[in-house]
Amino acid sequence: MIRCGVIFLFAFLINELNCISSNDSDVDLDSYQFIAKYGYQPEKRVVETEDGYLVTLFRLVGKGPPVLLAHGLADSSDSWLVLGPTMSLAYQLSDAGFDVWLYNSRGNRYSKGNTKRYTNKEYWDFTYEEMGTRDLPACIDHILKVTSREKISYVGFSQGTTIFFVMCSVKPEYNKKINHAVLLAPVAWTNSIEYPFISYLGRYLKFLIVLFDHFGIHEMFTENMRRKQQGIECYKTSSYCDLEYYLNFGVANFENLALDKIDVIDSHIPAGASTKTLAHFIQGYRNKQFQRFDYGLRKNLLLYSSIQPPDYDVSKVTVPLSLFVSESDRLSDISDVKILVPKLRNIKRYFEFNRTLDFTHIEFAYGRRVNEYINYPTLKILLEEIKNSDET
Repeated sequence: MIRCGVIFLFAFLINELNCISSNDSDVDLDSYQFIAKYGYQPEKRVVETEDGYLVTLFRLVGKGPPVLLAHGLADSSDSWLVLGPTMSLAYQLSDAGFDVWLYNSRGNRYSKGNTKRYTNKEYWDFTYEEMGTRDLPACIDHILKVTSREKISYVGFSQGTTIFFVMCSVKPEYNKKINHAVLLAPVAWTNSIEYPFISYLGRYLKFLIVLFDHFGIHEMFTENMRRKQQGIECYKTSSYCDLEYYLNFGVANFENLALDKIDVIDSHIPAGASTKTLAHFIQGYRNKQFQRFDYGLRKNLLLYSSIQPPDYDVSKVTVPLSLFVSESDRLSDISDVKILVPKLRNIKRYFEFNRTLDFTHIEFAYGRRVNEYINYPTLKILLEEIKNSDET
């Protein structure tokens, strides 16, 4: 009996050690450390926006043409790094000769500074509009100044596409500063998104905004929501984990995620976002429009000279575009994308994954098939565009 117990204990310990994979050394790394660990030259730059927010860029220093990567909602620059050199786009772009820059939206774990001494409430008073009209322009200008280039390439995922549309619509002069944009799971209209309780959130949005403000809830998807290293790898195939990914992202087949990196992924997301940003996306669902933030009749008149918030005019987007969309994406719903597409003036390539592929929203960044369907095509596109442009 004792011998059996010892054998059982030994087997248990071996299993627990297997659960602590080699990836665990990446669990606590930040973007700078990721870049350095895998042999690339890291650089951290803090850019001040016109309204005093301090936005952090991480760079994989290269001598080639610059490319800026912009993450999704409540994510960070980590999303382009956590899968490692063989699967993460940032490393692959660097290997191909690009000078790679990774954006971090205001309010995420890397971009929480400001120079205006804002109160907590004042600081979090932003949506994806400010990211598009203030963060991105400041970052692009900084990159062009540092690199002495005239244009950059751009890759955006989810919210990273939203802020691109906002920038090019509201500040169309920035169209000429982008050589080509690859837009992964583009989000503008959100009429048909599927998200837990989205109908309820849309119906009671104004009440919820007042309620959250009353209780001082200005930040959502905070860092302390993350699951830490302990136990993550060992329960990754549990029904709880399956349910979470299904409800939030529609992942029915858990094997489509990069399972050997789940502990690293889960230790880096979420990375923080403002409550107001989420409200802005929900507003789009409620109003069935891609429009500026709705402050109510009186403030709308003051800010916009209009009772209703104006629509973003995406017809002003003149940057050459490549779009990647999926019929299985619940957050960048194909019917919403088809509202967007006819309004865009310069789509050069359009890739649509059919439903049989079961390619869900989170897989654009964290799936095991990213090389085949996202990374390799993106590399090919950007290299072709650079070759065909005057920028060398």
